[in-house]
Amino acid sequence: MFTENHEAWAKLLFGDADLGDLRRTKRLVKIAGDMAANVGSSVVKASADVAAIEGAYRLIRNPSIKAEDIAHAGFLKTDEIVAQRPLVLAIQDTTGLSFRHSICDELGEVTSAGKDCKSSKGRTLFAHSTLMIDAQSERILGLANQDYAYREKKMTGKAHDLQCRPPQEKKSFKWQKNIEVLANRMDSKDNVIDVCDREADIYEYLDFQLSKGHRFLVRATENRTLNNPAGKLKDALSEMVPEDYFTIEIKQKGARKARTANIGLSYRNITLKRPQKARGSKEISLNMVVCREDCTDEATENLHWILYTSEPVNSAEQARKIVRYYELRWRIEEFHKTWKSDGAQVGKLRMQSRENFKRIAVILAFVAVRFLQFQELIKDKEEAQKVPCTSCMSQLTWKLLWKKTEKNKKLPVQPPSLYWMYYAIARLGGWYDSKRTGRVGVKALWSGWINLMELVESLELLKELNDL
Repeated sequence: MFTENHEAWAKLLFGDADLGDLRRTKRLVKIAGDMAANVGSSVVKASADVAAIEGAYRLIRNPSIKAEDIAHAGFLKTDEIVAQRPLVLAIQDTTGLSFRHSICDELGEVTSAGKDCKSSKGRTLFAHSTLMIDAQSERILGLANQDYAYREKKMTGKAHDLQCRPPQEKKSFKWQKNIEVLANRMDSKDNVIDVCDREADIYEYLDFQLSKGHRFLVRATENRTLNNPAGKLKDALSEMVPEDYFTIEIKQKGARKARTANIGLSYRNITLKRPQKARGSKEISLNMVVCREDCTDEATENLHWILYTSEPVNSAEQARKIVRYYELRWRIEEFHKTWKSDGAQVGKLRMQSRENFKRIAVILAFVAVRFLQFQELIKDKEEAQKVPCTSCMSQLTWKLLWKKTEKNKKLPVQPPSLYWMYYAIARLGGWYDSKRTGRVGVKALWSGWINLMELVESLELLKELNDL
C-alpha cells in the first residue's frame, strides 16, 4: 500500500541496488526519496541543500553507474510481489521521448517521431515499459522492465530484404526481448499473462510465446491466412455469431465522447498459417476472442477487438475475462503519461547526456508508479471508507490536512477514513467535482500532495525553531 514516508519507500525499492559502492546506493536512496517527496521538481529543487544537489549530480554523471543497475533493484522488488499473486498481467507498450537540445547528438540520425518536434534537429528516445497488474484486484504491483532504444540510422534497401531480416535485427523484436528478460530474471512466469496491443501481432512473437509455454494476450491487426478454418481471418470473422452480450464503458478521449458500448462476444480456436516471409513453425494454434460493438451511429467508430490468446476459452465467461484483461491495457498508457508529463515530468528533463538522462529517468519511472498506486487507494470505495487514513499517513499529516481543507469543522477524535483523505488531498490540489463523476486527475492529486508535504515541512521547521 502507498505510504506517506517517501524515505522508507526509496529504501525498500533501491536499498539493495548493487552500484559497486554502498555509498552510491545510499545516495541513490536519498535521490529517489527526494524526487518522490517533490514530484515534478527538478533535481535541484528536489534536493534539500547544496550538498544534496552536488551529491545527486555526482551519481547521475558517474559513468561507472548504469541506469540498468538502478532499475534492476526496483524490478526485483516487483518480482517479489508478483510471485505472491495467483495471476498477474504484464502489460507492455512503447512511448517516445522527444528532444531538441544537445542530447540529440547521441540519439542517432533519424529525426524525431514526436508531433511537437518536427525540426531536423529533433530526436526521439524510445522507452518500452512493462507494468505488472494484479488480475484480480486490478491494482498496479510495480514496474517490471524498461528498455531504452533509438534509431541510429534510417533503414535502406528493398522491402523484401528488410522484411526477411532475422527477427533480432527488427524494431519489432522488442516484444520478444522483453519477455526473454522477464523469463530469465523471474523464478517462474506461470502466473503471468503478457498483454500487448496490435503492434505485437507478429507471427514470430506469437510462435515464440507458444513454443516457450508462455501465457499471452495480443490484439490482432493483420488479415492473416488460416489453416483452420481455411481462408482469411476476415472470412472467419464474418461467419462468427455472438455467443453473449455485455457492455463496456468507453471513456472520453480527445474529441471522442464517453459512451456505453453494447458488445457482441464470440470466440473459437483457430490455426494460423506461417506467412511466406516469416520464420518459425509452419502453423500455430491459439484461441481467438472477438468483440464487436452493436452501434448504428455512423459518426461513431465502432469498437472491434480481435484478441489472440494462449488462455483456454471454452465459455462466454472465460472469453469475457480475456476481454477484461485487455481493457486494463490502458493502464500502461496512463503510466507513460504520468511519467512523461502529468506527474514526474521526465519529458522536461534537460540532461546533456543520454546516459545521465537514463539514470534519473528510471528513478522517476518508479516515482510515477508510486503515484499511480496512490490513485488506487480508493479503488474499492466502500472498503476505503472503513480504513483509517493513518494506514498510510501520520497523525500530524492528517490533522494538518483536516485543518487546511475542513476550515471551521472540529478536529475529530478518531482519524478519518482513507476515502476522506483522498478527496481532501484532491481538493487541496484545486480539484472540484464539476462533472459529478468522482474521478480525480493525476495533476490535481500531484498538486494536492505537494501542497500537503510543504505544510508538513513548514510545521517541522517551525518546531525546530521553537526548540532553539
